Amino acid sequence: MPAQKEESIDLRSILRLLYKRLGLIILVTFIVTVLGSVYTFFIATPMYTATTQLVAKLPDSNSSAAYAGQVTGNIQMANTINQVIVSPVILDKVQNNLNLANDNFQKNVTASNTTNSQVITLTVKYSNPYTAQKIANETAKIFSDDAGKLLNVTNVSILAQAKVNTAPVSPRPTLYLGASVVAGLIIGIAIAFLMEALNNKITKEEDLEALGLSVLGVTPYATESDFANVVNSAAKMPSASGHAPSVSSHTPSANSHSATTSGTSSALTEKPAPRRRR
Repeated sequence: MPAQKEESIDLRSILRLLYKRLGLIILVTFIVTVLGSVYTFFIATPMYTATTQLVAKLPDSNSSAAYAGQVTGNIQMANTINQVIVSPVILDKVQNNLNLANDNFQKNVTASNTTNSQVITLTVKYSNPYTAQKIANETAKIFSDDAGKLLNVTNVSILAQAKVNTAPVSPRPTLYLGASVVAGLIIGIAIAFLMEALNNKITKEEDLEALGLSVLGVTPYATESDFANVVNSAAKMPSASGHAPSVSSHTPSANSHSATTSGTSSALTEKPAPRRRR
């Protein structure tokens, strides 16, 4: 039971902290979201993809046993082609044929096939959709021409030519903006907890109790308006004579202070009257 109570107290403390720093958290989230938007729409380079498909087969065999082995060999051959088709042996020729300025595109050329499939999917990602299409089709053409020399495979067919895709695959505005909002919330909450951890001011009784000190008393906080209300209330209260006491806001003069002081002194120095003798 005490553990549950302590846990609920900690949860309330966390919620109070988040509410206390809510403005800071919202501000940080807004700033991070704006930065993410600027990067998404003005800085990040849009990327486009083009895809082509091809298949390579070993020479046909007449026997059924040889045919079963041929199917397995075709699948293994497809796995080998995935590595060869994206190698510099092929892509360097693509660069020269298309007069590309550099070979940075090579890291964005991928080849893959699904499990137990002979169909190879070649995907090219590039900043220009038309160039991406040209790279994909040229890569498939060069490989089909050189496959016999590289892998001793002469039966290579291009199943589908790459087409121009003008819809960018990255950056994705929805994904990037959502990630920016989440990142802003995390950063804002982290800053709020950090500020609270670095704050060594004592603001409540629990702070003293955490230091092992006892609370002797609590002085309420009062503003200037509170003092003004007290003065106004005192001015409206009736005195013993039935008249409201006058409340003066100025300080007594020096003469009245002196008179009071001298009068008090004379009262203190007056000699007592002599006693009668019986």
